[in-house]
Amino acid sequence: MGDMGVTNNVFSFAASLVRLGRGAFSRVTEGRRAEPAEVLELYDFEGCPYCRKVREVLTELDLDYRAHPVAHGSPRREELVRLGGKMQAPYLVDKNTNTRLYESDDIIAYLNERYGGTRRAGWWLPVPSLLDNVNSGMASAIRLGRGSRCRTRSPRGGLKPLTLYNMEGSPFCRKVRETLSELDLPHLVRNVPKGSPKRAELEKRGGKVQVPYLVDPNTGREMYESDDIVVYLEAEYGARSEGGRGRRHAAQ
Repeated sequence: MGDMGVTNNVFSFAASLVRLGRGAFSRVTEGRRAEPAEVLELYDFEGCPYCRKVREVLTELDLDYRAHPVAHGSPRREELVRLGGKMQAPYLVDKNTNTRLYESDDIIAYLNERYGGTRRAGWWLPVPSLLDNVNSGMASAIRLGRGSRCRTRSPRGGLKPLTLYNMEGSPFCRKVRETLSELDLPHLVRNVPKGSPKRAELEKRGGKVQVPYLVDPNTGREMYESDDIVVYLEAEYGARSEGGRGRRHAAQ
């Protein structure tokens, strides 16, 4: 790893420290509640401090979700406006209850009420929403806007969603999510916080419990190591070629 890689890790660790471990431990697991029949859907982007708050709660509630990146410049923003009526993130879609919500605090309250059981995700001590927003904004500022701007030029078609085994509080997962957001790649997030029974699934599939772990059904690739995953995503789906497709796709 070069100096740039070390610096990137340091700043990603700093962002995790600012959030004091949020999104690293499960408060309730799928073994303590019924798993949603339909996976939740979240329109968000990695650099958004309000989206981060929702993703942390989804991790702490051990809930998976389908991520629809809507970073600045994303063609998918038009889809969000058609769906919800305005361009604002985060936006949650829960087909299990026909619920659609903007506003991070409203989404968090809904997730806790619907999927939290007797335990609620969030800060251990009461933290005012304004202070939480400022703190999350600081974490975004540390990353200097990574994950906030889409680098593709046109909508992606014909791709199966990638799968990311993830823990929101992991600085290594953050680097991968930033790249997925910038490359406008829809993906299924399999959250595996500490205490999640889904960690056994990850170990069985990849051979060890380590995040991030990427599964790409479009190429059959599965891999650990954040830097390797980022290099792979840039090569396969980077925006340098026509239509935002990667070098290998362009050569086919």
